[in-house]
Amino acid sequence: MDGQITSLIDALDTSNDQRSIRNALKSFSLACGFERFAYFEMTSKEISTITSFPLEWQHDYLRSQFARIDPVITMAKRLMQMFTWTAKDWPSRHLSSEEKRFRSMAKQYGLCSGVSIPVHGSYGSLLMLSLTSAQATNPTLGSVARAEQAVLYIHHRLRAIADSELMNCSLTLSSQEAVCLKWAAKGKYMREISLITNLQYRTVQFYLDNARKKLDATNLVEAVSIAKDKGII
Repeated sequence: MDGQITSLIDALDTSNDQRSIRNALKSFSLACGFERFAYFEMTSKEISTITSFPLEWQHDYLRSQFARIDPVITMAKRLMQMFTWTAKDWPSRHLSSEEKRFRSMAKQYGLCSGVSIPVHGSYGSLLMLSLTSAQATNPTLGSVARAEQAVLYIHHRLRAIADSELMNCSLTLSSQEAVCLKWAAKGKYMREISLITNLQYRTVQFYLDNARKKLDATNLVEAVSIAKDKGII
């Protein structure tokens, strides 16, 4: 994995926006023999992600606050070093209905096995990169220190890009776009936002689509993340 990590750091060094960082991480995960990746930044109050998982999984994961019961995150906090995992080793007895739902969804979206690299961030935060596969894997991990360096570099590149965008940002959303995006950031679906704001569903969809385009985001989850980084919402 060391050679792939070197290529990842090189790609991150030339990344100038969140989309290019996502592309670099996607290429890295595929080069390491995994189908998907998920990068987390977690504090006691907030979680932000960059991932190649489908939008439906991202919405459900954040909305249901699955990070509280995700066995991979639980193990990461306990070990705080690079580790491999398989879903078949997760506890399977005495599960709550919420835990059963998480495992069902994890199976549906192909979380069979993976490797995760947790790192302590500033002010008690947790940074973690996970590479996942729908098949059983036995990856060659390489240098733990090098892997942790890559995770820290992802974090610092994201912060540098966010700071640069904030300094140079002349972007403004309309009040309606900002309101709809703020409700989306709170985990509300478009039909719920429609009821809350007393707007037609298609109108909410129009405002969110405009906001996404203005923020140069590929999906709504990314739009919310960018808007938060820019201090717009």
